Amino acid sequence: MTQALPFAKLRNYLADQIEMEGSLSRWSDRHGFPKSTVSEVLSKKRDMPESMANALGFAVQKIAIPMRGQNV
Repeated sequence: MTQALPFAKLRNYLADQIEMEGSLSRWSDRHGFPKSTVSEVLSKKRDMPESMANALGFAVQKIAIPMRGQNV
């Protein structure tokens, strides 16, 4: 079974991938994202687009979670 990764933790994974690639410029050029977008995602000025999560090898699946106290 594949374990889900909280979307917020993808920033850390992105940072690790950039480090492995050698630079933000190299990673963004390789995956087709503007450097400014990647930088804004890393600095939490922008939410990570689904396409960037896909480039990291993750499929994004939206789910609904019952609110506390609600019986479903």
